[in-house]
Amino acid sequence: MIPLGLALAAAPAYAAGLDPAQRAAFRAEVRAYLLDHPEVIDEALAAAEARRYSDAVADDLARIEAHRVALFHDPADWSGGNPTGDVTLVTFVDYGCATCGPALAAARALADSDPGLRLIVKDAPAPGADRAARFARVVLVLAGPDAYRRAQDALFAAPDAAPATLDGIARALGLDPAGVARRMDDRAIAAALAANRGLMRDLDLGPPPAHVFERTLIRGDLPEAALAAIATAMRRKN
Repeated sequence: MIPLGLALAAAPAYAAGLDPAQRAAFRAEVRAYLLDHPEVIDEALAAAEARRYSDAVADDLARIEAHRVALFHDPADWSGGNPTGDVTLVTFVDYGCATCGPALAAARALADSDPGLRLIVKDAPAPGADRAARFARVVLVLAGPDAYRRAQDALFAAPDAAPATLDGIARALGLDPAGVARRMDDRAIAAALAANRGLMRDLDLGPPPAHVFERTLIRGDLPEAALAAIATAMRRKN
């Protein structure tokens, strides 16, 4: 039996050689067949969806490969977990995003429970709303990764990113608020955040939160269990 998709694809060429009456009869016959066998429409749609999914996966893999260095080997990024782990997870966050805190918490929990996972965090704030992200990056530069993690927790819990709020977080971290504020205008900080936004755009990730494994793009947040399942799948493919 000729597959429906092939038959339908060939139908226009076949019908082109018919006169109007024959074409009308042919179309009526095809319509009657489809009405009598609606399951073949479902099969054709499922096959088309499978092809679209396969194409989307291939596109995502190409995007990851094209940006592999920026994703997994930027020395300016915070990284935790196992620095030589066999699986790497990159998480993009924005402190003004309601779901980014839970998304980061899930990624951290996986890094804490999976001894073979390396976690990278990238700040990717919306343009014009990057005060909190600039603050976090300055903390990372001035005080290191542990202080950065504490700053992230404080920023997600804070009601806003007003100067007084950021000054209070800086003092709680043992940093000079004025010194932090001055460094927030550093061009290198702004460039790093712009690069992360550009990376998200090039990867077609949409807004934060988002996660990236070596062969998988995740648009949105996932619970730890789902991230763990993907990490396991990554290992099977290694």
